[in-house]
Amino acid sequence: MSNVIGMMVLVDSAALLKDSRIKALVNTDLTTSEPPVFTINEDDQFSPFIYMMADRRHVVNGQGTNSLTIKAAPGDELRWWETNISKHSPFEVMIKEVSPAPHSNPEWRDIFHHTPGIHPVGNEENRAIGLKGTDLFWAAAFADYKYHAQIKADTHLNASNINLDYHIDLQIIDKSHPEGKPVCIFRWFPKIQLQEAS
Repeated sequence: MSNVIGMMVLVDSAALLKDSRIKALVNTDLTTSEPPVFTINEDDQFSPFIYMMADRRHVVNGQGTNSLTIKAAPGDELRWWETNISKHSPFEVMIKEVSPAPHSNPEWRDIFHHTPGIHPVGNEENRAIGLKGTDLFWAAAFADYKYHAQIKADTHLNASNINLDYHIDLQIIDKSHPEGKPVCIFRWFPKIQLQEAS
């Protein structure tokens, strides 16, 4: 039986938006331009404020970091969704895009049926995404996820890690704005390694 491996991207919007550059953008009218994009790499000052969690049954290491190694098998499905861990934040966080790095596209095509795509909105069975017990704190509603990619049934994974390069665009939205004004986009470069599930 294939597994659904949900990867929650946790964002501390309050910490991110303390930056003076971001504060200035919040007070700027962006109706006539696209929101600015800030790139976040592993050693960036913003990197501690964005990280991933997944069902611990599938995690080898990297829980709560930007570099997650997971055990997977042919037919398993990876899903991404986001949550804002800042309480009472005036900002909303939304995944705008999950995209493989250009040089990594062939590898994604070899392993998955497709690159991460938007999940169509529709009726879904109301089942959990594998998080149990104390992990329920990290659980998201089944319909919350938008991006997913399924490993091909004939994909061969081995015990050595398969590194997948990609980025996630996280859009910060001002909830106080009548039209939900996008403040900025954080282009985050996390790491995921796939390892064969035993």
